[in-house]
Amino acid sequence: MKKNLQHNYFWFIKSLETYGLGIYFIILHSSGTFSPPGNVLEYLDDPPFIFLLAVAATVAMVYTLWNVHHLLYKPLMTGLLTFVWLIFLCGFAYSDWYVGRLSFQTMYSFFIVASMVGQIMIKKG
Repeated sequence: MKKNLQHNYFWFIKSLETYGLGIYFIILHSSGTFSPPGNVLEYLDDPPFIFLLAVAATVAMVYTLWNVHHLLYKPLMTGLLTFVWLIFLCGFAYSDWYVGRLSFQTMYSFFIVASMVGQIMIKKG
């Protein structure tokens, strides 16, 4: 397992970041609502989307720790993680556009998506 963790360290970090995003939404939702009302982030912090975050992070964690090579697991895992982060990047960007400012969450999710796409392209070539 240690060898798999060393080999897949990048995806381990991405799975932890995805868990962190879910925790962020759980904490932020329980401490108040997003402003202004009707913000798209009010929908993205609902239980189905937080469950999607947990599923994507768990799929990545399983790949990281056990280095699964069955049934196109890695492309499915990378696609799922990229899709989840892209959805939240769009949500953060739309919220920032609506409010008229650039937030840390948007920049952070952009760099997460960019690093995943970069890692996928580097490993393919």
